[in-house]
Amino acid sequence: MKKIFFISIVGLALFGGACSEKKSPAAEQYKKAEELYHQGDYAQAKVAIDSIEIIDPRAFDEIRAGMQLMRRVELSINERNLAYVDSLLPIRQASQKDLLSEFRLQKDEEYQEEGHYVYKKDRNAGSVNRSCLRIQVTEDGQMQLMSVYSGATKLDHESVKVELPDGTFALTSVIPYDGANNYRFVNAGVTTEVVTYKGKEMRSVADLIYNSNGAKIKVSYEGKRPYSFVLDNSTRNAISASYELSMVMFDIKQLQREKAIATKTIEILKKQIADYESGRLSGSKD
Repeated sequence: MKKIFFISIVGLALFGGACSEKKSPAAEQYKKAEELYHQGDYAQAKVAIDSIEIIDPRAFDEIRAGMQLMRRVELSINERNLAYVDSLLPIRQASQKDLLSEFRLQKDEEYQEEGHYVYKKDRNAGSVNRSCLRIQVTEDGQMQLMSVYSGATKLDHESVKVELPDGTFALTSVIPYDGANNYRFVNAGVTTEVVTYKGKEMRSVADLIYNSNGAKIKVSYEGKRPYSFVLDNSTRNAISASYELSMVMFDIKQLQREKAIATKTIEILKKQIADYESGRLSGSKD
């Protein structure tokens, strides 16, 4: 009888020891999140960390550890993003430098806060005495398209349509007459109309021209009277070159913005991680 009782006591002791060594579900989940983090699977690591509190809302130690691990995950993500941006930014900047060699900057320092880049080979640049499309890029990287009309009768046009032979077309926004972006005048019996479309107002037209692969493009001015012409190669080239310059300048702005955000985020996360570790260590001493 004593022997049986002794075996039972030993068995209970061993069982109790095994139970005490078994990790809680929350601890197991934290361990899984930590492994995913070390593997570089940051997306799944974040999911695993978020699941700790769902598994056990009272697992305060694991939840707090998970918050610190989440900071480390975010730190690694931002360090990776920063490295990517730092590798790509010089390439884009070199492309911009090459493209700008094909443009000249037009800017009146006395009256203009912002100048415009104009394609050097664009024979329409600055022209108001013949019907044509003009293109320019601001120093901030925004494309601006101008529809110029010169003729004996008024069109009162407010937008432009471009169309491919297969019927594919694009339209600018309608720019109502305002005497500024849309202005008209008559000189010696010749009517001149100029409408300026900025950024998104003309983007779809620029997209179609740039991606037309040399196909014939019909340009129509939309107004009170119909007027159309075929886009010449010189203007097509000017628009395509300006399109590329604008896209590169936009990419650089985005990369610089992402670099600034990542750099600041890394700074904040490193401080938060250090503060947590400092507080944890000082707390353990108490």
